[in-house]
Amino acid sequence: MTELTKPNTLRRIGLFVGRGVLAAVLLILLFQYVSLADVLDSMLKARFDCLAGAFVLMAANLATQVLKWRYFVRLMNPEVSNTEAVASFMFGMTLGTVTPGQIGEFGGRVLGHGSLPAGRIIGLTLVDRLQMICVLGTAGIVSMTVLFHFGPLLTALTVSAFGLAFICLFFNPQFVARLISRLNLNLIKRAVVQDFVEAVAVFRPRQLFISFLFSITFYLVVFFQMYLLLNAFSDVALLDSLLGFAAMMFLKALVPISLGDLGIREASSVYFYSLRGIANTTSLSASLLLFVINVLLPSLLGLIFTPKFKSK
Repeated sequence: MTELTKPNTLRRIGLFVGRGVLAAVLLILLFQYVSLADVLDSMLKARFDCLAGAFVLMAANLATQVLKWRYFVRLMNPEVSNTEAVASFMFGMTLGTVTPGQIGEFGGRVLGHGSLPAGRIIGLTLVDRLQMICVLGTAGIVSMTVLFHFGPLLTALTVSAFGLAFICLFFNPQFVARLISRLNLNLIKRAVVQDFVEAVAVFRPRQLFISFLFSITFYLVVFFQMYLLLNAFSDVALLDSLLGFAAMMFLKALVPISLGDLGIREASSVYFYSLRGIANTTSLSASLLLFVINVLLPSLLGLIFTPKFKSK
């Protein structure tokens, strides 16, 4: 290990440990306001049918994401196999879980693919992430105007402005490529970045509409999982569940500072659902189980797809 790479490695390790500690601290602080004993008691008394439904929807959750990713990579190479697409996505999820904002997902998907250049995988992954942020942002802004009682005029202005911006960004991912070319003209000449730009450019109106359907389907599946988990502990109305969920998911995307978003998800869930009169124990229990079902279990499953590297 050279003198240059050693500090970088130590820095990455320090950041990894620091973000893990941050997630733990957030959860510890959260349990100062919500009794751990109450959470455990609610888990034991939870409705089995609602819990089972949320776990069953995990399959629909993963299937939607895998199908969307397979659609993406086959836009660049129709010969990509189902096995390669699944392996790339699942290993990306595994690495994403142990990095803030799931940034490790980029590297995981690159390592899982052998038939496409790294730049193209990064470009496709970026479009995938950008689209989900747009969906989360649009729903989150609408939710927050209701939760914080913006009033008719301010609500209309806020939703119109942010909603239009997110929709335009969703259906114009080439904006990112153009931004890169304007920021650094020399950078665009590199092979990896050229592959990245080509991957972004492949999305036309038809492809963007299909990916929009995938994104909305995924969002609705996760929402219904949260709805079932909330109702496993107490009766929560569909609208209340949606408002808290939309705000929580948006804030989690805006503040990707802990490993697997652990702590941020739970704290924001408790806060936003409390604005609708939902017990802290209910929202915390539901958000913890949502993490286990949609993040922890799939990331462990993704270890099966760890790529094998040839020794030098």
